[in-house]
Amino acid sequence: MKAFRNLLHNKDGKAIIGSIALLALVLFAATTAAAADKAKEVDEQRDASTITTGSGERYQTTVERQTTGDLSAQDLHQVSLLTSRIVNHLNDAVKGLLDQDPDAAKPDIEKAQGLTEIVRELLPVTTVTTVVKDANGKEVYRDVDKVQDDRISLYRGMIAMEVVEPIIDAKENAAALKGLRLADANVIHTAVLADLSYIERKLNRASALLDKPDEALAHLALAQTRGVQLVVNEADDPLVEVQHALRLAERMVEEGKHEAAQDNLRLAQIQLGTYRALLGKEAAKVVQKLEDDITALMPKTEDKGAAEKIREFWERAVSWFREQPGQAHIVDEQEAEAQKAPKKK
Repeated sequence: MKAFRNLLHNKDGKAIIGSIALLALVLFAATTAAAADKAKEVDEQRDASTITTGSGERYQTTVERQTTGDLSAQDLHQVSLLTSRIVNHLNDAVKGLLDQDPDAAKPDIEKAQGLTEIVRELLPVTTVTTVVKDANGKEVYRDVDKVQDDRISLYRGMIAMEVVEPIIDAKENAAALKGLRLADANVIHTAVLADLSYIERKLNRASALLDKPDEALAHLALAQTRGVQLVVNEADDPLVEVQHALRLAERMVEEGKHEAAQDNLRLAQIQLGTYRALLGKEAAKVVQKLEDDITALMPKTEDKGAAEKIREFWERAVSWFREQPGQAHIVDEQEAEAQKAPKKK
């Protein structure tokens, strides 16, 4: 031990200690890099899937899906809000062209196009690689597609009536032209789904045809009538009321009206009870947990952070709406597990 202390205090000792420190640093960096590579490998495995079909006697097809990026609950909320703005600009552009004023429509089309790019950057991208090999293992076909779940739900409570009403009017007009009756025009809609790809294409065509206002208007009208879908799921109706009550409760807390906030939290609980009755035993436990969380918060609406907690309740309830094919959804392992949608009977 004495010899070791002497080593620490002489010149050669300093050099040795420095070398040891350098070696330790190198080993630490190598270990950290290896751990990072391993974590990356695990993430890639989690986000990738491969399906192989065919006997291989003549051909065998392999489809590999690799998803990059994630979409948290907060970003899904943001995507919904921005898409509602896209629809709003679409409606305003239609008004300009109806008035035979392309110059008034142009800024709204450009703003809608700009927001579309932002939403695209927020949405995860899935790369789908399809490979076909013959019986000898020779690759005879390969194609790579990049796709996004880009049907965006514009949740009630986030949409001003000036966004929805022009869409309903446009659908009624289109139905009238075909001699049809639009049965769902006056019912409560669980959600409004915007098909971002379709709307984007029609915005681009309208932008290129602004020197021909009637043709540009025709494309924007298609974006309204075919690019926006009014979704009705009767089983989700109680969730619409839950969503509305929680939004009001959040606003009342922000305005310091705590008694009104508590009343709306109670309304949300009542509707959650109605919704829970529609579910199986296991799925109902998730809803019961939200009811319990609301009960715990009710006497604490004056506490700091109460409004944020109510917003989190809102996001949990919204995540239970029945998803449509291609609809944007939470792509984040931890949050998706925490906000897993109950399975309906």
